[in-house]
Amino acid sequence: MKPKPFALAVPIALMLATAGDAYSVQPMVYTLTPSGAGTTTRVTVTNTHETVLNVEVQPFAVSADNDGKRSFTPAEDQFLIFPPQASVLPGRVQLFQVRYVGAPTLLKGRVYVLRIHQTNTTALTREDTTSQSPTKLNVSLHFNTTAIVQPRDFTPDLVISQDLTMGADGRLHGALTNRGPGVADLSRFVWSIERGGQVERVPGEKVRYGDAVFIEPGARRDFSLDPSIKGPARLILEPSAAGRGTAKGA
Repeated sequence: MKPKPFALAVPIALMLATAGDAYSVQPMVYTLTPSGAGTTTRVTVTNTHETVLNVEVQPFAVSADNDGKRSFTPAEDQFLIFPPQASVLPGRVQLFQVRYVGAPTLLKGRVYVLRIHQTNTTALTREDTTSQSPTKLNVSLHFNTTAIVQPRDFTPDLVISQDLTMGADGRLHGALTNRGPGVADLSRFVWSIERGGQVERVPGEKVRYGDAVFIEPGARRDFSLDPSIKGPARLILEPSAAGRGTAKGA
C-alpha cells in the first residue's frame, strides 16, 4: 500500500503505521483460471475507520524486467468487476466480484494487479510525544492485490541460471530463470547457501530481487545477497512446504 499525504508532510514510517488502520483487503494474492468456474473470485474490503471509505478497483497487467522492476499496463478489458466502485460505511464490509474475461486459452501464466484505490481522503490523528498537539493527516491509499491467471496444471520450472559470483559492490550475485509455463512465486521458496561443506539458511530479508516477487514464464530475475554473506558459495533453492514447482541448476 502507498499512502499519499495531502495536508501535512510527516515521516514515512509514522504515516504507514497510522494509515494502515484505515481499511483492510483480503485476499492479497489469488489464482484464477482462464476458463471455467475458476475465472471468478471475491475480494473483501473492510472499512476499519470511523468515516466513509470510497474505493474503486483498477486492473493492470504486470511485467517485470531482470532487476524486478515492475511495469503496469491498464487491463480493463481483461476483467469484469462488480461493483467497480463502492462507498463502504464505517465498520462495514464490501465484496467485489472479480471475473477474468480475457483469452480463454493461455500458453503461459500471466500476472495481474487489481488495485484497490481509495478515491477520497481519510483524516487520521496520531499523538506526537515531541509536541503538545497531535499530528493530523489527510491521506489516501491503495492496496495492490495480485491475480495469477493460468490453468491449474501449469507449474513453474525455476532454474538457477547463474550461480553465485562476487560483484564489485561486495555482494554475491546470481540469476534465476523460469522455464515452465506457470508463474513462479519467490516467496514460496527457501533460500540457502552451501559453503565450506555446510548448508546455511538465508533469511528472506537478506535476498534482493527487486519489487516483483513473481517471475513470469520465460523470464529471468537477477538477485543479490546481503553483503554480510561472503563467498565462495553455492545457492540452494527449494520449495517451502506451501511451495509449488522446483528449482535446480541449469
